[in-house]
Amino acid sequence: MKISQVFLLLLFMVIAGNSFAQSKSFTEKRSSMHTYIKAETFEGVIFSKDFMLPFLADVTASKRFTPTVDDIERAEILLSKDIQGVNALKLNQGGIKGPVIHENLSRFVRQYFGYFTDEGDKVVYISCLLRDNYDHTPAKSARWLDGAVVVLNGGSNYWQVQANLNKKNLFGLDVNNLAAE
Repeated sequence: MKISQVFLLLLFMVIAGNSFAQSKSFTEKRSSMHTYIKAETFEGVIFSKDFMLPFLADVTASKRFTPTVDDIERAEILLSKDIQGVNALKLNQGGIKGPVIHENLSRFVRQYFGYFTDEGDKVVYISCLLRDNYDHTPAKSARWLDGAVVVLNGGSNYWQVQANLNKKNLFGLDVNNLAAE
């Protein structure tokens, strides 16, 4: 085989592998407002554009969108690739403050909301909740599957970050504080 043929074969295998890797998510529409999504490395719920997100109350209806499975998979790639850098300060994490986020991503379930910036960038807002704090079995109706969970305090058991799909970056990491003692 010539080098060019080997190169083309390898290129085809990489492209085909990426296509198959992107389609490993299981989804289930649970209502008009939310869809359950589960993959090997994450589990969450996608909220529709019609769901009012309390974290981004100033985002008008015309600026919201319902993230697709592809949007979530792209956001999760950014999350797994870039969270350690975004989390360099490790605020409110470790010990009694909760897990170090970038070392424990698989311990968190996610809630996904979509919006467009004023510049037209597509952003997936990801709210993360420590799995141990919520029943996530399909047999029971878990609160995090039905609506936005807003928690005061709790350290790194609860945190949010945003994934700009156009710029391919994470921003706005916000880790909950701890209750004053």
